Amino acid sequence: MICDSLQRAQVTGSYWSFCQYPTKIMISECDALSSLIPWYAAGQMKRLQELDIRSCSRMREVFENELMNCHNTNNVDEGSGAGTSLTSLPLTYSTTEVAPQLSNLKTVVIYECDLLQHIFTFNTLKTLSHLKQLKVKRCETIQVIVKEENKTSSSSSSEEVVVFPNLETLELDCLPNLKGFFLGMNDFRCPSLVTLMINDCPKWVVFTSGQLETPKLKYVHTSFGKHSLERGFNFQTTFPTSSKGMPSSFHNLIEINIENKEDVGRTIIPSNELQQVVKLQQITIKSCYGVKGVFEVVAVEGSGSRESKTLVPIPNLTQVKLDNVGNLKYLWKSNQWMVLEFPNLTIVHIHHCYKLEHVFTCSMVGSLVQLQELHISQCMITEVILKEEEEEEECDAKVNEIILPRLNSLKLEDLNSLKGFCLGKEAFSLPALDTLQIKDCPDITVFTKGHLSTPQLKVIDTDFGMCDPRKDVNSFIETKLEEVCINIITYSSFF
Repeated sequence: MICDSLQRAQVTGSYWSFCQYPTKIMISECDALSSLIPWYAAGQMKRLQELDIRSCSRMREVFENELMNCHNTNNVDEGSGAGTSLTSLPLTYSTTEVAPQLSNLKTVVIYECDLLQHIFTFNTLKTLSHLKQLKVKRCETIQVIVKEENKTSSSSSSEEVVVFPNLETLELDCLPNLKGFFLGMNDFRCPSLVTLMINDCPKWVVFTSGQLETPKLKYVHTSFGKHSLERGFNFQTTFPTSSKGMPSSFHNLIEINIENKEDVGRTIIPSNELQQVVKLQQITIKSCYGVKGVFEVVAVEGSGSRESKTLVPIPNLTQVKLDNVGNLKYLWKSNQWMVLEFPNLTIVHIHHCYKLEHVFTCSMVGSLVQLQELHISQCMITEVILKEEEEEEECDAKVNEIILPRLNSLKLEDLNSLKGFCLGKEAFSLPALDTLQIKDCPDITVFTKGHLSTPQLKVIDTDFGMCDPRKDVNSFIETKLEEVCINIITYSSFF
């Protein structure tokens, strides 16, 4: 009878007696394997540089580290194709474990191997001196990347420091049972690590129970965005809703990057986390249909007064880009007790948000002193860009003139319901505006009902081409509406 290990070698057509030769191994959709590298070949992998395993549903371990029990081991056929008999193995082979020799291994990719519970054993780490990339994705049962050795083994002593001198990229993605990279007490050093992704790992606890040194690593990427390392690696790796016992992910959030996600909440940043997003710099959301708002501001009666509102600054946010967020109704809402401020917001681009009603409100526009680009397109029900407060007479932000001192590019395109930039009577001053585009906005009647100053604006890009704004934008819009009406009447007279 042949050992299971040798049988698996025959099934895949792999002659592991020649395993010292390949530099690259790629295996995909092979359900016959319960382990990839058999125990008798583990010590001969010195030339292997790239290992890629995908969709092997029965694989339980990558490197077989225990000699499997089998009957009649002395009857292994030396001509069976495996080319090895148990009696002919070198004396240096252990009957319990063979540490793989992986000194040239540079890239490891493991994808959709649902029975794997770990990738390496601790004893294997010593040979991974050239490993540059490690990517593990969509493995249902994996709990750790590196498995601890037996507690009695001296090889996994907590005093031993593990060094990955060349590891640059580590990606752990969609691993629902992953608790950590290594749960032992050993210290880890990754002096070359610059890219770390820990994405959709809801049971994540810690990278390692020991110390971790990553001098070149600046951020951690998760399903929600990019995080700073101010408080280490112990935070949520899924969308930061509520998670008992796990610190909030908002306190070290640098960037929000969400794309093609159906499980995002109705609001990206809940009201109870507004004070935590002090580091947030960028928001990018694409194709997330469940999102109805970006910043949630819940009215809590008694938390403030109309004479003294609570001002909540989002101090470092510079860029907001939203594309194809079909159910988005608002970006940010203020109320009579609380106002959001965006003192460093520079760029706002919004496209294909069909249910968006408006962009800014009266109370927050005074904080937009750094806004430079405002581009809005294909938002079908947007009637105004700047909305007046619902109780205009009690609006704290109501002033005689609204100034956007740095706004230089304003593009409004394919807004079927747009009636104007603002329908209030406040005067507007846009001293830096030199690019104005208004296209496919059939319902627009006025830019603003108040006085408008645009001293740097020379031309307007419209459906009619590049046009001279003449006295001001409002008079230009009125003139064009008159021309359109005359053309319609003239055209109708022919029929």
